[in-house]
Amino acid sequence: MDLEHRPEAVLKVLEADQLVAAKEHAHFGRRHLSKRAQALLWGLRLYVVFMMALVAVQVINAIHGGGK
Repeated sequence: MDLEHRPEAVLKVLEADQLVAAKEHAHFGRRHLSKRAQALLWGLRLYVVFMMALVAVQVINAIHGGGK
C-alpha cells in the first residue's frame, strides 16, 4: 500500500497533538474536477458577480432618490 497517495490512512493513526501538527503542515493539493463541475463552478462565479453588480446598482439607485 502506497501511503504517499493515501494521506487519510496516515492521519487516522496519529494522536490528537500529532494530528494537529500534521494538519498544519499537510498539503493535499487541489482536487481534480470534471469539465462539467468546472463549468458549473464558473457559472456560479459569474452569477455571483452579476448579482453583486445588480445589488450595487439598486443600492446606488436607492441612495439617489429611487428614480423619482
